[in-house]
Amino acid sequence: MTALLETRNLVKQFPVRGGLLGEKRLLTAVAGVDLELYPGETLGLAGESGCGKSTVARLLTGLTPPTTGSIRYEGRELSSLDRKEMAQYRKDVQMIFQDPFSSLNPRMRVADIVGEPLAIHRIGTPSQRRDMVAALLQRVGLSPDHLGRFPHEFSGGQRQRIGIARALAVSPRVIIADEPVSALDLSIQAQIINLLQDVKKDLGLSFLFITHDLSVLRHLSDRVAIMYLGRIVESGKRDDVLTAPLHPYTEALLSAIPSIDPKKRERRVMARGELPSPLSPPSGCPFHTRCPYAQERCSKERPELLEKEPGHRAACHFSERIYRRR
Repeated sequence: MTALLETRNLVKQFPVRGGLLGEKRLLTAVAGVDLELYPGETLGLAGESGCGKSTVARLLTGLTPPTTGSIRYEGRELSSLDRKEMAQYRKDVQMIFQDPFSSLNPRMRVADIVGEPLAIHRIGTPSQRRDMVAALLQRVGLSPDHLGRFPHEFSGGQRQRIGIARALAVSPRVIIADEPVSALDLSIQAQIINLLQDVKKDLGLSFLFITHDLSVLRHLSDRVAIMYLGRIVESGKRDDVLTAPLHPYTEALLSAIPSIDPKKRERRVMARGELPSPLSPPSGCPFHTRCPYAQERCSKERPELLEKEPGHRAACHFSERIYRRR
């Protein structure tokens, strides 16, 4: 199957100046990412805060231009699209933002927030757009009576539903959800996750679901990619990655999930120390400073993301030795 959306060696760097007269340096937020999203699937992208997940989302939606690398949609480079084709791409690829409190304009009513994408893409007349917005609110579990209200009149979960309705307004093919439940209470998280699953199934959408919570990915994803310090360190089918990981960082993330099973608690593998700064990443393997299995080679040579088992890739020099089939 041909990928609907893919990246090749995607890099994003930001200039950073230290202090008032400090030297300008480059912060590499995304350091050569390869991803593929196929029609109708959910790809989960996971990792700690600060690893570059949200930057990948902004690159894919065109909110931020890449420094180098390739983004392809249906096999075509985004950089080669003309103005009309780029407008269609922005219509096809929509985003649900992390914070439902800051992602909605507090001065706009719900009818205008959800209807704005329809107006931008010139879909329908004003009266038709109002009917479309009312139907979208019902689709996400809200009432058309809410059309005239402002965002501050809603709870966090309701605001995220408004954000979802806005993303669905122009009938996209791809939804990029950037930690859409992390700012919500646990009971509300389950409702939003169920809503996203229903929307995906009913509309046949492709999802890139970004999160730091691997337990959420178990319920949502078909495939999983694990990101560390701007790089993909492991990727594969959900059950392969989350049941039998081939990278120590993935193992550490899984070990951090609370469990009542004493055997699982005994087998926990913890990452040492803190996430290094992307301003001065470690030499060699970026995870070697925190890895419990690190050897001398790890500090000198960066491992490539290679297929270790069918459809299962990992960037670790010693994964075959560490993870002999249990």
